[in-house]
Amino acid sequence: MTDQGAAETRKNLLSGHSKDTLHCLLIPLQELKILLPNTAVAEVISYTRPESVENAPQWMLGNIRWRDENVPLLSFELLSGVGKQQHAVSRIAVLNTLNGNPRIPYIALLIQSIPQLRLIQESSIEVTEKDEQMDVVAASVDFSGESVLIPDLDAMEQKLQALSNI
Repeated sequence: MTDQGAAETRKNLLSGHSKDTLHCLLIPLQELKILLPNTAVAEVISYTRPESVENAPQWMLGNIRWRDENVPLLSFELLSGVGKQQHAVSRIAVLNTLNGNPRIPYIALLIQSIPQLRLIQESSIEVTEKDEQMDVVAASVDFSGESVLIPDLDAMEQKLQALSNI
């Protein structure tokens, strides 16, 4: 990634918020951590066994009921190709989608424990090389000595839209 591309990714992470600080949640998964703006996470709930979806890809674990909505439950590890999904999860993060699609207003991810609030400052973010194979990852960043992935919520929503049976 070029220096200009890294600067642009940092700027995108911070856009729409105070000049140099963004409230984010550091979310632990099985083998990695993801970072999302606080506003992207609607709620963190206890694990609920999903209702299976016929002919779904392995990363689509099924649907859960949340606030009278059918919400697709995904394994980010399997979807991104970064790790395996083992059934040792304790919680689910329900995420807001970005495009106002009434068919998919939320996406749920399996997570390991309660997310941690982080105040991210532009100076503490170092964008690392993006792996083009991981199309549901917007960026890989290092901050405060931790390597984390930033999910591409649009790409995740598009993958779900491509499934006719969600």
